[in-house]
Amino acid sequence: MHRITGPALRRCAAWLAALPAALAVAAGPAADLAERRDNPPTTIERGAEVPAALVAPFVATPMPVVDAMLALARVGPVDFVIDLGSGDGRLVLAAVLKFGARGGFGVDIDPVLVDYATRKAHESGAANRVRFHVRDLFDTDVREATVVTVYLLPIAMDRLEAKLLRELAPGTRVVSHDYPFRGWAAERVVALDVPEKHDYTGRRSTSLYLYTVPARPASGTR
Repeated sequence: MHRITGPALRRCAAWLAALPAALAVAAGPAADLAERRDNPPTTIERGAEVPAALVAPFVATPMPVVDAMLALARVGPVDFVIDLGSGDGRLVLAAVLKFGARGGFGVDIDPVLVDYATRKAHESGAANRVRFHVRDLFDTDVREATVVTVYLLPIAMDRLEAKLLRELAPGTRVVSHDYPFRGWAAERVVALDVPEKHDYTGRRSTSLYLYTVPARPASGTR
């Protein structure tokens, strides 16, 4: 999570105020895991500078969405899951405890949330397989991942897209909650009806985007 204060908060509020119209286009009719095949645009100019403090204000992902993200990524015993902007740690913990992933970690810049997630890992008996770090997500080494999950604002997505394509091994799955990567075609898009989100987004539909890192060109090819 990146905390927002002062003028940055006002700028972020303005961006957020403009998002519902774009999201209405992005999400379409809500359905329970209804598949969507479009990859809609967002309103933020591609390639724009991303203020580090604005990429992920903390919003807890509803557990039905957590489960749907992990199911969409087909998480299983061979997987190592990295959650960028992990908040209270629920996604990494669910990956290990409910989906049987061999391990994972989450990163967040809020030490209070990282401490909370670490305590939950110990309480659940998962501390030997998961860990949480106080770290900027853009400075995080993600090469260990077989699955990456994100729930960030659109202004972060271009920079993150480049990072993931540069660092992740071919075949790694990436699931994004609500906001797509604009230069990367989604393999699958599903829509969920999530009433819990209405209180903080003003809408109850959610889109999940699944991506798979493509094979890199063979050495020497142009």
